[in-house]
Amino acid sequence: MRGTSRLYITPDGFFFRVHLLALDSSSCHKPCPEFKPGSRYIVMGHIYHKRRQLPAALLQVLRGRLRPGDGLLRSSSSYVKRFNRKREGQVQAVIHTQCT
Repeated sequence: MRGTSRLYITPDGFFFRVHLLALDSSSCHKPCPEFKPGSRYIVMGHIYHKRRQLPAALLQVLRGRLRPGDGLLRSSSSYVKRFNRKREGQVQAVIHTQCT
């Protein structure tokens, strides 16, 4: 899929531990066919287009609505939700840069 590199930002220690990253294109000023609000999930480098396609272990944890920058960290056999505002800003900056 051409243009998927826009989904990734500069890796750091936190990024390598993130198992899921939700993207939102609500700040996009022109149409971006690859981005639809709440419809793209990155899990261990794999892109899932629909929530129901996510692994069953994640679906049990994802009961609420995800926001950009939300991450799920694997802790032994369970997942822990972690929200990183700095990460959200970087994700939004990448989307805005690619869409304008």
